[in-house]
Amino acid sequence: MTTRRLQNNQTLVNRYIILNFHAEGGMQEVYRSYDSTLDRIVAIKTPKNGVADRRFKRGAEMGARINHPNVAATFDYFEEMESTFLVEEFIDGTDLGDRFKNNFHYLDPSLAAHVLHHLSKALSEAHRVGICHRDIKPGNIMVSNDPSLTTVKLTDFGIAKLAENEIAAEIELFDKDESTLTSSNTLLGAVPYMAPECWDNWKGAGQPMDVWAIGCVAYQLLSGITPFGTGRPAIINVVKYQQGAFSVDKPKTFGKHKSVEVLEDALWEIIQACLIVNPLSRLTSDKLLAILDNLCYAITERLTGTVQVYGQPYPKTGFVDHKNGNSYFFHRSEYFGNVKPEMGQNVNFSYYEGVPNARCAPLLLLK
Repeated sequence: MTTRRLQNNQTLVNRYIILNFHAEGGMQEVYRSYDSTLDRIVAIKTPKNGVADRRFKRGAEMGARINHPNVAATFDYFEEMESTFLVEEFIDGTDLGDRFKNNFHYLDPSLAAHVLHHLSKALSEAHRVGICHRDIKPGNIMVSNDPSLTTVKLTDFGIAKLAENEIAAEIELFDKDESTLTSSNTLLGAVPYMAPECWDNWKGAGQPMDVWAIGCVAYQLLSGITPFGTGRPAIINVVKYQQGAFSVDKPKTFGKHKSVEVLEDALWEIIQACLIVNPLSRLTSDKLLAILDNLCYAITERLTGTVQVYGQPYPKTGFVDHKNGNSYFFHRSEYFGNVKPEMGQNVNFSYYEGVPNARCAPLLLLK
C-alpha cells in the first residue's frame, strides 16, 4: 500500500490546503484541495515517488498548452521540499475505468458515441498544438458521476510524460525479461491500448498511437472488453494482427437492436479505421472528429432505476421504477444487457413521454 505523504489540512506554498486523499494511479497520488487565493476546489497531483522530476514539469507544461472543455485544465506547477506538484482542475466524478469496474458492463451505442465524440474533441485539440498524450486508456478519461456521463475530460498529460519514460524503459527490459509486464502496473495498464509501432520503436511512435488507443477504448465501451485482450496475450494478438493472423470481430453486443443498427455500423467503421496497422494510413484525430461531428446519436437525459417487473403486461415488456416515484414502460428490443431482463436489476435509461407511462429507450443493464 502506498504511503500517503500529504496530510489533511496541510498547506502547500501558503495557498493550497489539502482537504483529503482522493485517488491514486500507477504513477501518481491525487488530493482534493482548496485554493485559498482563488476560492476554488482543485486537484493536487504528485508523483508517487515524491521526487522532483523534470519530466513531470515538462508534462505539466504540455498540459497547460491545451485549453479545451474536454481536457482537464492545468492551473499551476510548483516544487516544495524536493517534491513536485501539479495543480489541475478538480473533476467531480471518477475515471472511466472505475465506472466500468463498478457500474457498466458495456455502453449502448448512443452513450458510447457521446463519450467518443467528446474524447475525440480533446484529442484533436491536443494534436493541433503538437502534443501526443501517449497513454490514453479508461483510467486517464474522467467522467461525471451522473447517468448521462455529461462531462468527459481527457486528463493526466503530466503523468503521461512520466509514464512514457517508464514504459519506454520497460519495453526494452521486456525483450530480456517478460516478467517486467507483470511487475509494472504502468506497462500492464498501457498494453491493451498500445499501437503496433509502439513495440517497434516507442520513442518514434507519434500521434497515430493516440488514435489507435481511441479505437481500443471505443471497442471496450461497446463490448466491455479490449479488442486484443490484456497482458502478454494482447502483445501476441497485436503481432498476429500485424501479420493478418488475428482479426478483431464486431462486438457481440451488435446486431440485436434494429433502432441503432445504422449507428452500430458507423461506430464499427470508426473502430476499424482507428485500428489500421500502418500509422500513416490510420485516421488522423481531425478526421476522426469530423466523422463523429456528423454522427447521429441520441443525447436524451439519462436516469437510473430498477426493473420492477418483466413479462407484464405483455411478453417482452416490463416497467422500471425510479426514485422520483414514476414507473417507465420498456420493451425487450430496447434493452442492452448480457442477461435477460428480470426484477431487481439496476439500469441506466433514457425516457420519452407516453400514455399511460413514459417509455424507456434505451435501457442499459448496470452492475
